[in-house]
Amino acid sequence: MSDTHAHLDFEDFNKDREEVISRFFRGGGKAIINVGVDLERSRKSIEITEKHEGVFAAVGFHPDFFSQGSTFPPASSADSSRSNIFLELKKIAKHKKVVAIGECGLDYFHTTHNIQHITQKELDKIKENQRTGFIAQINLAKELNLPVIVHCREVHPVASGKTPERFGAWEDLYEIISEFSQSSAFVSSKVRPSPLALREERGSSKPSFMKFVLHCYSGEKKDTEKFLKLPDVYFSFSGNITYPKPAERAEQLEEAVRMVPLDRIMLDSDAPFLAPQCRRGKRNEPIFVKYIAKKIAEIKRVREKEVERKTDENAESFFGI
Repeated sequence: MSDTHAHLDFEDFNKDREEVISRFFRGGGKAIINVGVDLERSRKSIEITEKHEGVFAAVGFHPDFFSQGSTFPPASSADSSRSNIFLELKKIAKHKKVVAIGECGLDYFHTTHNIQHITQKELDKIKENQRTGFIAQINLAKELNLPVIVHCREVHPVASGKTPERFGAWEDLYEIISEFSQSSAFVSSKVRPSPLALREERGSSKPSFMKFVLHCYSGEKKDTEKFLKLPDVYFSFSGNITYPKPAERAEQLEEAVRMVPLDRIMLDSDAPFLAPQCRRGKRNEPIFVKYIAKKIAEIKRVREKEVERKTDENAESFFGI
């Protein structure tokens, strides 16, 4: 098993981080991708990888970082803070154990959670900042020949009994990713580069191809249909696919699992968050991706070992590990 998305740098693991990692590998785990959400946490992720051969890092800015409205300088601003943070991100992204940029993307859920307190102008500004920050990180990934771990959330909870609203996050995400995917060198190639070739090309001046994984995927059917048409977009599923309620949400996630081919799926604990149903309410950790694999096998009606084998292969190919 490979856990392609964990946050072992979070304080939740300060007391037993080493034991959690050891437990994963003793239980048959092959690799963990520890994912940064800002510069501090990205640096901490790299520190963890230096102690463990099978742990790798992704570095980046979570979209919430850019939800500071006017406090984040616009692209045209002379303020150097915008360029400085990306220069620092680029610097640490060159570390030998960094295998991806992320998690980055769009999160309109937190933005709209208190929508009654946000003006339309403020909302538009936050969305603009998130899109700008996301694109900047994609460009960095392209420059360094690294894949991108994508976060997307958009549903704003409304009064009980009503259909949740959509604020356009998935539409905006598709528009951005499709431009990079369709302009990538890989689209016109039928040969996938080997993991070794990926490592050798990183930092080189060769034209880059883009790869994205939609972390903790939760899109609707129409979103899944669109993203499946992009040649190198993968989908990682988390513990929420094991939740039986709300029933409508559970069916939507099961439908996504059924729609996505196994050769484009990866396992994603999102530890310490989203513990599987059997551990609901407790701290999540990488070893529990086994329950995600079990649920995917159940939905797809295949052997659990086949899910583990194929998702491992996908992770190795995607991250070049």
